[in-house]
Amino acid sequence: MTIRSKMAATVAMLLAGSICSSAHAQAANSAPPPPAAPSAASAAWADAAKMPDLFTGMWMTFSGFVEGDKSLNVPFTPKAQKFVDAYKPKRDIPYAQEGCKSPGLTLAMRLGGGLKFTYAPGLMSIYMQSVGDARFIKMDQKQGTTAPKFYGNSVGHWEGDTLVVESKDFSSEIAFQYGVGQGLPPEETVGTVGLGPPPTALLASLSAAIWGPHGEDMHMVERMRLIDPETLRIQTTVYDDTVWTKPYVTTRDYKRIQKGKKVDGLPPDVDLSGEPEEWLCGLSITTFDPETNTYSDKDPEEMVKYLDKQQQ
Repeated sequence: MTIRSKMAATVAMLLAGSICSSAHAQAANSAPPPPAAPSAASAAWADAAKMPDLFTGMWMTFSGFVEGDKSLNVPFTPKAQKFVDAYKPKRDIPYAQEGCKSPGLTLAMRLGGGLKFTYAPGLMSIYMQSVGDARFIKMDQKQGTTAPKFYGNSVGHWEGDTLVVESKDFSSEIAFQYGVGQGLPPEETVGTVGLGPPPTALLASLSAAIWGPHGEDMHMVERMRLIDPETLRIQTTVYDDTVWTKPYVTTRDYKRIQKGKKVDGLPPDVDLSGEPEEWLCGLSITTFDPETNTYSDKDPEEMVKYLDKQQQ
C-alpha cells in the first residue's frame, strides 16, 4: 500500500470513529437520565401517606372541656391533699378568657372548637381552634429543655398506628386540673360567655373541677389513635409527683368533622365546614350578630369590643 493509500485509509478510519462517537453521544444525550435517589426531604414528605388519616377535616369533642369523672381521681401527695382539703370550688375555669390568655394544655385540646392536624417533614402541628393557637410537635427528635410554654415542649413518634407525644416545660400559668371534687349546686354556678344560664350539667362539672399549681417537672404523654375512620381517641397521662402518688390518666374521643357529613352528637340541622377558622378569645372572628341575625367578619379589635359588650 502506498503512503497516499495509507493516509486515505487512516483518514477514513478517523472519520468513521468520529461519526460513531458522535452518534453514540447523541444517543446518550437523547436517553432519559437515570432516576435520582430520593432526597431526605421527599422521603419525609412521602411518609405522610403512610400515616393514619388525621388530616382530613377537623376533630371535635362533645364531652365537655373539663374532666368530670370522679372515678379517675388518683391519690394526692400529703402536700396536695392539704391544698385540696382547703380548696373552695370555683365558679369557672381559672383563666376565664381573661386577657385572651390561653388555658394551656390539656384544656386547650378539649374546648370544643375543633382540632386541625397538619404535617411537614419533622413537624406535626395541631391548630386548636377554640384558643386560636397551634401547638408544634417535633417528630423523631430529641426533646431537650426550653423556656416554659403554655403548650409545652413536645416531641412525637409513631408506635404502629398510634401517635405518641411527650410534653414538658410548661408555664406555671396554665389551668391545671387536679381531679374532680364536690362542686357547687348547679343553680349557683356561673358559666363562661356563650354557655347560657344555669343550671346545666356542664356548668356543674365546671365547679366540681379542682384547679391548682403544678410542679416544675410536670410532664404528660398523649397517645392519639383512630379507633375507627371517624373517631380519634386521645389518652392523656399526666405525671406530677408534687400532686399525685401515681399518674393521672384521662381519655377523650373526638369526631371527624367534614362539610356535608352528619356527626353523632350534633343536631341533624347543624352542618359544620370542617375547615379551620380564626378564633379570638374562644369565639370565631366570623361571629353571629344578633342585631342583624347574620354572621359578620370582625377584626380583632372589634371582636374584643364585642366580647366586652356581651359580658356587660
